[in-house]
Amino acid sequence: MSATQLQTNDEADVQFYEIDIPVRGCQFNLKLFKNVYRELQKISRKEADRIVDAFIQPPDKTLEQFEADKRHVKDRAFRLTVSVVGVDGQTSYGDTEKIFDLDTLPKPIDTIFITNENAFKPYASGQSPSNYFRLWVHFSKPPLIDGASLLSEPTPNASKTYIRADDITYFRAVQTIINKGLMKNRQWYYLIHGRAVYDVGFWLFALPYALYLITSKLDTYVPADGPYSSYRVAGFIYGIGIILVSYRVLMGYFKWAFPVNILEENNDQSLTHRIIFGGIILGVLGNALSSLLGF
Repeated sequence: MSATQLQTNDEADVQFYEIDIPVRGCQFNLKLFKNVYRELQKISRKEADRIVDAFIQPPDKTLEQFEADKRHVKDRAFRLTVSVVGVDGQTSYGDTEKIFDLDTLPKPIDTIFITNENAFKPYASGQSPSNYFRLWVHFSKPPLIDGASLLSEPTPNASKTYIRADDITYFRAVQTIINKGLMKNRQWYYLIHGRAVYDVGFWLFALPYALYLITSKLDTYVPADGPYSSYRVAGFIYGIGIILVSYRVLMGYFKWAFPVNILEENNDQSLTHRIIFGGIILGVLGNALSSLLGF
């Protein structure tokens, strides 16, 4: 095996492990990504020692040339590459942890992508390593009113880590770093972005509240024995519709103010909107409580 050309195992019967780990509902900062990069790089260095130290010296190279080639492959082929993509498409690319300290990173950041695959391929005839990962984290926000997505589906966000490994030790090590290092700052509001959350809120809270509120207001302002009683059905339908549309807008606002993933350095002023949303919720709950208690 040449010290400048890595080889991969293409046997069809090789056992391997793979997993997709969703990365959702977390608050990040660039320091956290830097720490995760550092830990993943340690694993990559161990891979470099394991693979490159098994190289056999070619007969046409001296020991000094052979050792120099091995050092070069260890240094270049087993680096982690990072792409930091801004919302306007501007991209910063690097292969050291220093990229997370750059003042020239695009702002705001839309995506961070980290992998050990890209640096390896030029030294392996374009083939992927036998143990590799791809990490994507997206910080996009859903629109306030999303007419294209099904309301019952999870909030669209493709953030995930894909791990594929022949070695179970490598597989578990990367999995642990992602679960315990990257996703340690999971926030309580990640639940609102899950499947069927809209439906649960609709049937358990929005619809019952709408029925109660409209019925009580009609009895107060449009009594059945009053001169405008013929408008009660129209008022009931229209009132229910207004509240349910408001619920949909409020859910969209909630998901926008509390996006799937947050990067602190983006400074998107989400805190202001969260305070506003908290005031709206308190107002609705206060009104419902006062109505139930007859205040």
